[in-house]
Amino acid sequence: MVVPTHDKADRLPALIDALAAQSLAGDRFEVVVVDDCSTDGTAAVLADLIGPATPNMRSIRTAVNSGGPSIPRNTGWRSSKADVVVFLDDDCLPEPSWLEAALEAMQANPSWGVCQGCTVLPPGIDPDALGRWDVERQVLGMSPWFEGTNIFYRRRALEEVDGFDETIPWWGEDTDLGWRVVEAGWGRGFAPKAVAVHEVADRGWRWAAKFGWLDQRVIQVAARHPQLRQEGFWRPWALHRPGAEFAAALAGLALATRWKPAAAAALPYLVCRRPPFRRDGVNRQTIALGFQTVAVDMVRLAGHLRGSVSARMFVV
Repeated sequence: MVVPTHDKADRLPALIDALAAQSLAGDRFEVVVVDDCSTDGTAAVLADLIGPATPNMRSIRTAVNSGGPSIPRNTGWRSSKADVVVFLDDDCLPEPSWLEAALEAMQANPSWGVCQGCTVLPPGIDPDALGRWDVERQVLGMSPWFEGTNIFYRRRALEEVDGFDETIPWWGEDTDLGWRVVEAGWGRGFAPKAVAVHEVADRGWRWAAKFGWLDQRVIQVAARHPQLRQEGFWRPWALHRPGAEFAAALAGLALATRWKPAAAAALPYLVCRRPPFRRDGVNRQTIALGFQTVAVDMVRLAGHLRGSVSARMFVV
């Protein structure tokens, strides 16, 4: 099992406790935590957590920060010997039966090269009540994105495709690996009982803008793997519906300078991305959210267009 981590020292105690509480006997699995040059005391925390009481756990520290999980994940699985390699994010807490359920699924389906676990929200979290910049992960069935949050690979499949593409350090690297394994002839599956809880965090609009710009990598990955475009994109020419509506809004407003009815093309975007209504009316926070949303969508569209040029296929 490989857990890449960077500057998440506060999350590690709960994670290590959850791994130590697995129903699978400790001598049947190993945990490799790969510290990607954290600066928040992660090394000291790991030294306290991993010791004689956890003989099946160890930690590795990269020489330099790699800027994403690809290199730490490759470092981790290549240092292990397990026939099934598990990738788990440091902001997840697996249930006690998680590992046992996933291994049973892999053993029952020897043709699977990759198996996704079930990733859920923390108890009591209503996804419809989340804020615009809250980041959450749910994987409730087989996903074309092969989210690296909670996923299992057969070692032979990883060796066959040489693991993660380290030229994609972050954002799309897990999707690329999953499709390369499938395209190499391996099957894929889903283990509904291999449940891990993914935390919800408010990352802010700047984080959303940063990763909206990095969506260009997803478009480049889709150029490599056409089936991703078919299964994962909202439309072949649009990654997500809000992005398509934003592009249509800009085009409509530009045309409205000569033909005013064209401004109606902005209505779907305004309805979709309007700030939530407040009982006390519009205030500074509502206005700020509106401007932030437009800024994020503008950056995301720029990222998509840049990715389109690089991949030589049009996506908004």
